[in-house]
Amino acid sequence: MPTFTEKQFSSILNKKKLIDSWFWDRYTINPYNGCLFGCVYCDARSGRYRMPEDFENDIVVKQQAAEMLDLRLRRARTLLPDVVGLGTVTDSYQGAEKVYENGRKILEVLARHAYPVHIATKSNLVLRDAPLLDAVGAKSWCSVSVTITTLQPEIARFLDHRSPSPQRRLDTIAQLKAATKHVQVGLLLIPLVPFLTDDVADLEQMFQAAQAAGADYLIFGGGMTMHDMQARWFLTRLQQEYPELVPKYAELYQFTPGGAVYDGQMAPPAAYTQPLYDVLLGLSEKYGLPWRMPRFIPQDFRRVNYLVAEKLLNEARLRQMRGEAWETFFWAGQNIQNLGESLTAVCKRGELTKIRNVRGAIKNLVQEYVGLYTDTAN
Repeated sequence: MPTFTEKQFSSILNKKKLIDSWFWDRYTINPYNGCLFGCVYCDARSGRYRMPEDFENDIVVKQQAAEMLDLRLRRARTLLPDVVGLGTVTDSYQGAEKVYENGRKILEVLARHAYPVHIATKSNLVLRDAPLLDAVGAKSWCSVSVTITTLQPEIARFLDHRSPSPQRRLDTIAQLKAATKHVQVGLLLIPLVPFLTDDVADLEQMFQAAQAAGADYLIFGGGMTMHDMQARWFLTRLQQEYPELVPKYAELYQFTPGGAVYDGQMAPPAAYTQPLYDVLLGLSEKYGLPWRMPRFIPQDFRRVNYLVAEKLLNEARLRQMRGEAWETFFWAGQNIQNLGESLTAVCKRGELTKIRNVRGAIKNLVQEYVGLYTDTAN
């Protein structure tokens, strides 16, 4: 039986040094530590997140989370409104939310302060907050991403048996779209679990289902990552349910089967992921489902910066999936993202090359984008 432990934390809002170029969040909040859904592949089981030892049964509830957030935002002198990722490590709409409503209370605070929000969840409980999410979207920006890794019931029972069924999650996308006017709603096909959720026919079925549900986007990830405790947990369960796959995983991730510690690679090699990306990019185009969501664009000095950074960061991701050089585009986008002044002003002074990684063809591209977006503003 799960236990809930209320605990006071010194802070509730985490500010990232770099924008998340997948979900566009600058800040993150996790109302709970540990997760009742207990997905077998969840990266939050790894040591770096410092979750409860019994990850899926011992849930830590953060006390006075909404009050702490409200005080932080009211007293903030340097914080600018930007996307808050709610439940980025553990699901903010897991069963604990029915009892404590930390997530809802946090949303109410963010709505009052006009902060945009991105939520990733597997729970249909998010429908409870549809009016509040719509209010957030109307005031600033709101996006809800529903994670579905497979539509196959047997595999879903192995991967995330405590979560709502895949069909129920598809229904959540459709219902949330119907209930709101100002919320982007999409599907996260993250991660791809090798030999279980990467069949090409199954992937196409996922795109068809997302399109039928009215999803605004379908964001897909790469092969499942493997870290320390999370890897050991997953491989133990894999041995129990799909023992014939363990040798395949050992070859793909280059680890020693049966070892006391995980000694393999963090992610599968490009030889595995790149052919899948080719398939997924083709399906994205075929079904008209973007592989990135449109981002929040502030209407202050950051406006052009964010628009240009979005272009560069999306280009970086596309190049990465195609096995092309991508790092310079990525860092140019992040450095523009973090400017403390308007990119337009920098461009007018002829100082674009003072921004790290903005040089050569990228400088010319940035200059073109600045002209385009500045003219659009006028």
